[in-house]
Amino acid sequence: MDKKTFERYESKLCRLFLNSRKSQRLSGAYLLYGQRNAPLKDCALFLAQSLGCEKELLACGECDSCKRFKEGVRPDFVLIDGEFSTIKKGDIQALENKFSLSALEKGHRLTYVIHRVENITEEAANSLLKFLEEPKVGQVAFLTTHNLDKVLPTILSRSLTMRVDPIEPKEFMKELQDHLFVLQEEGKKDKTVQLSATEAYLFSCFFSSLEDVENIIKEDSNYKTGMEVAEAFLNDLAFNYKQACFTLLRESTQIKDSKCYNWIYLTLQNVFSSILLDEDDPDNPFHDVIVSLAKNKKSIRRGQNIINEALAYKQLNYNNILTISRLLTALDTRK
Repeated sequence: MDKKTFERYESKLCRLFLNSRKSQRLSGAYLLYGQRNAPLKDCALFLAQSLGCEKELLACGECDSCKRFKEGVRPDFVLIDGEFSTIKKGDIQALENKFSLSALEKGHRLTYVIHRVENITEEAANSLLKFLEEPKVGQVAFLTTHNLDKVLPTILSRSLTMRVDPIEPKEFMKELQDHLFVLQEEGKKDKTVQLSATEAYLFSCFFSSLEDVENIIKEDSNYKTGMEVAEAFLNDLAFNYKQACFTLLRESTQIKDSKCYNWIYLTLQNVFSSILLDEDDPDNPFHDVIVSLAKNKKSIRRGQNIINEALAYKQLNYNNILTISRLLTALDTRK
């Protein structure tokens, strides 16, 4: 994220932040929220960088402070990333320990980013709440979430919420489809991966940067199987409910890693949302499916509720076969 991109695509957030800085009335905690492909972490990091900029109110990217921030030299900054792992009490304790002293660099603020704060344990949330209630002078927190409903009300009440909008998802989709991802494994020849149109579309709905997508491709190969299973199921569902049931149940019995279900649920949630919102985008690879299923909104809404529940409680080791059975029952148009 750079200043030009931030000003162009996040104009409301930009005005609010600048007004706060000009009036010297910064909040102790900002909660950035937005849909899955909104650049939450990028915006949070940019705002944290801006607080240390030596030249402007928004990070110039050229002063010594901005350059060191980009290089990872951030003595007065902490990032806790809950994108791929649960945020635990130890993470908050480490943050408290680092900030137990005053700012290490003269004129700098103590700032921290907690990305995907909804993925925090109860113990960690209680520790964070105490930290938010008693901040050091000049300390600023940037929290992010894709789901405000999952953030503790006590944390919400102590934060200023600000919406982050997606940045040109169609352009990002094309960039993903054209990009060759290189996977490096020790002792093996480099492997290149080029995403299919469907994969590029879905990733553009879930993420906002090449770096995030690359991390997924490198660390979680389940995405491919999950998306393919969901796509096969949806194609059958558009024309034959019984065949769709057979397809999903057959594929589910062959899934070995539970992470695969997360990609199935995310794909279905995305398509179901498009149906319920009456979206008509010919560039969407699921366009024909969406048009065909639009007449079954009642059952799609029931199915969406099952999917939302599964995603909301995915860390509680849900019985995925049972969830799939409930989903298929909900999608039965005879009900």
